[in-house]
Amino acid sequence: MSVESVRGSWSNRLGFVLAAAGSAVGLGNIWKFPYMAGKNGGAAFIFVYIVSVFAICLPIVVAELMLGRTSRRNPVGAFQSLRPRSFWVLGGWLGVLSGFLILSFYGVVAGWTLDFMLLSASGSFSGAGGAEIHALFDGLVGNAPRQIFWQALFMVATIIIVAGGIASGIERGSRILLPALLLMLIGLVGFSLTLSGAGDAAAFLLTPRWEEFSGESLLAALGQAFFSLSLGMGVMITYGSYLGSGESLSRSAFYVALTDTAVALLAGAAIFPIVFTFGFEPAAGPGLTFQTLPVAFAQLPWAGLLAFTFFLLLSLAALTSSISLLEVVVAYFIDEWRWRRVTAAWFCGGVTFLAGVPCAVDSAWIERLDALTSNYFLPIGGLLIAAFAGWVLVPAEQESELGTNVLTRTWRFMIRWVSPAAVVAIFLSLVLG
Repeated sequence: MSVESVRGSWSNRLGFVLAAAGSAVGLGNIWKFPYMAGKNGGAAFIFVYIVSVFAICLPIVVAELMLGRTSRRNPVGAFQSLRPRSFWVLGGWLGVLSGFLILSFYGVVAGWTLDFMLLSASGSFSGAGGAEIHALFDGLVGNAPRQIFWQALFMVATIIIVAGGIASGIERGSRILLPALLLMLIGLVGFSLTLSGAGDAAAFLLTPRWEEFSGESLLAALGQAFFSLSLGMGVMITYGSYLGSGESLSRSAFYVALTDTAVALLAGAAIFPIVFTFGFEPAAGPGLTFQTLPVAFAQLPWAGLLAFTFFLLLSLAALTSSISLLEVVVAYFIDEWRWRRVTAAWFCGGVTFLAGVPCAVDSAWIERLDALTSNYFLPIGGLLIAAFAGWVLVPAEQESELGTNVLTRTWRFMIRWVSPAAVVAIFLSLVLG
């Protein structure tokens, strides 16, 4: 019996791309990317972001997929099998631990989207002003039992999908969730383009304002690209371990990066016409999602439907990411401890839920865990992955997965020199900035 039949595998490249792109497409694409662009020069930021995705981050995506498919193991097992009892296994442990910690607070934030979906459906946003919307959000964040309820509901949905397996659970869910997400996002873009602020939004998105772009903006674009693609948290290693031997890693990685970037750009096209129509600040920050945009929805026709669609969109984006985060941890217990998938999914999901309860009680824990993982674990994990794939694996090991061609030689140069330098720059800016 083959390794693939025991662990499971994607049914084809499309199934993998949808699942991996779904992992990359998360709340950050929809709520963080637009305000980061607004804060850092509009099209100037977008241009540097796109270059960063394909020139710096794509080689690391390929590296993670290569480590996963070569080893057919989870992040810890991948390093352990390729270089047993070595320092490099730390990169795998950081991936598993990062997935666990991120999902613990991510479930709470995702719960906010579910709560706002219900508020939208009940008509709470219709005719509401800024003070009322702020009061609704403050009432949610200040109510721990309410947050825990939504967190639990979200985690149960995540666990059920992961427990279903690779092809029957994660892939099947991604084939439904990601296309639905894209269709709703395109629909919101179509509606936004009918608003009076669409022209200003187009100018904002297409005209680079380099005078507003700084060295800090460059690092912000690099960081956004790095974290948007789920790098350093073991997701692509885990998903790569289920990828068939006949699939091209570079082509698969390119499709994932392209889909992730397209969603971020569509989010900007959907949100900025609303922002400019009502005179909001494009760089309003994270509060744009839960406090500013609902004020705009309240003043538009079909306010409840628009708000419901938007927060459903956010919920789906959160779910596609949470599935991959839980799978990283579950895969470790399946591979290393020989647990049954259903047992591992419910155990890991339950422990993750309990670990996230303090974040529902005190939202300051969200910021602490986000800073710990984003500023330390992910950059260090990404750096270890790049160094291992580029310098520790010998050319024969690299070429067995990537082939012998100009693309492989280009990838080897990028993963050895360019990508690590960018990750170090991101890490230093986060720690020292």
